[in-house]
Amino acid sequence: MSLLNRFHKSLSQSGCIPTGSRVLVAVSGGADSVALLSLLHQVAGVMELHLEAAHLDHALRDESLADARFVEQLCLDLDVPLMMERQDVAELARQQKGNLEEVARNVRRAFLTRAARARNCQLIAFGHHADDQAETFLMRLLRGSGTFGLAGMRMLSELFVRPLLPFQRDDLVGYLQEEGIAWREDESNLDQTFTRNRVRHQLVPALESFNPNIRRQIAGLCDQIRDDDDFLSDLAEAEMTRCGERQGDEYVLNCALLSNLAPALAGRVVREALHLVRGDLRGVTSTHTAEILKLACAGAPQGELDLPGGWVARRYEKLLFCKQKPEKMEPFELVLNGPGIYPLPGGRLLHASLAEKALGERADVVEFSAISLQFPLQVRSCQPGDRLHPSGMSGTKKIQDFFVDLKLTKEERQDSLLLVKDSQVLWVVGLRRSEGGRPVQVEPVLRFEVQKSGD
Repeated sequence: MSLLNRFHKSLSQSGCIPTGSRVLVAVSGGADSVALLSLLHQVAGVMELHLEAAHLDHALRDESLADARFVEQLCLDLDVPLMMERQDVAELARQQKGNLEEVARNVRRAFLTRAARARNCQLIAFGHHADDQAETFLMRLLRGSGTFGLAGMRMLSELFVRPLLPFQRDDLVGYLQEEGIAWREDESNLDQTFTRNRVRHQLVPALESFNPNIRRQIAGLCDQIRDDDDFLSDLAEAEMTRCGERQGDEYVLNCALLSNLAPALAGRVVREALHLVRGDLRGVTSTHTAEILKLACAGAPQGELDLPGGWVARRYEKLLFCKQKPEKMEPFELVLNGPGIYPLPGGRLLHASLAEKALGERADVVEFSAISLQFPLQVRSCQPGDRLHPSGMSGTKKIQDFFVDLKLTKEERQDSLLLVKDSQVLWVVGLRRSEGGRPVQVEPVLRFEVQKSGD
């Protein structure tokens, strides 16, 4: 069976490109993308496809302008509309101090996404094939990926489609030669300073000396891993809603429920939580997943991890997933010279007022004898050595021990404020008053109330 027939059959069976789709084809000028454009062009009529093409000149090689002209002529010959752009990727990588391969990938994805949106295309087609799949597997294996990464590239992932994954590069080159279709050779594919090129030209040939069919077998293994991973991911998705919930920009999991899951499910749950707050999982390895699970199951009630593009913290029974670590509140200090409304960090307001008699206290309201307590007073952040004589208790207690008893998170402790007279702590704002200074029925009262701005 010819490659064209096999390609058409694969599209029909996989359904990766539905009939009537508008498809943007990423065309570099190399054999893979040229074969993809030609094959899609040949089936476009019967599948009612509308094809567009896009080419990004990375300005990394002297031959890149010639590559662009080649792609332009190819699209003219096929009567396929082309959108082209040139960007100095090397300069962008220098400015961003990033890895050249990663920056080039991000720039290319951004360009293709813009082009697809401008051309009203539902899918972006790449020329990745089975050999690329094998190389990707090996690169991720060396990097320490878990089974999610070892599943390799998917034929359909959001708006990106890879219809050539079932085929090897030799199939594509043979097709181009039979059809008399030219392509451009990218000499940078021989540059072994790039990891993928070292895998392609050193590691894969070494493995082929043991098994000549290693590329095909790795691609098949990726298919098996992907099927297993999809099944477990469906189970993990159900556990996500049972073990946690989204809270604003964070995702919060219950440590106890997470710890009771089978490791295969627990790992997927934490990866999905991280994916939800990050938007992707690039750079996240199986080692990171293991560290998160260790944090959730560790004896320490609080701990945290800085991860690529994310931050995970245990706060007692909760496991918090954030895109970045919350900003630490700067030390705060404010002098209260008399009754009035005073702004506090976090959008809070402190109302200080005089009343003829006690009106009653609650967590956010405290009252003191106006005779025994006089201005100026101070509201400030906690300091080492601060102690409180908690109401209803004999003796004093370290503020830090008081926080431990209340199971306050590190962030809550950092944000806590104290109402102080000289060195005496009168009130842990919004939490607990001191024992002294209570008003009696017949004397005026100094009343403090903390509330959020706008309440």
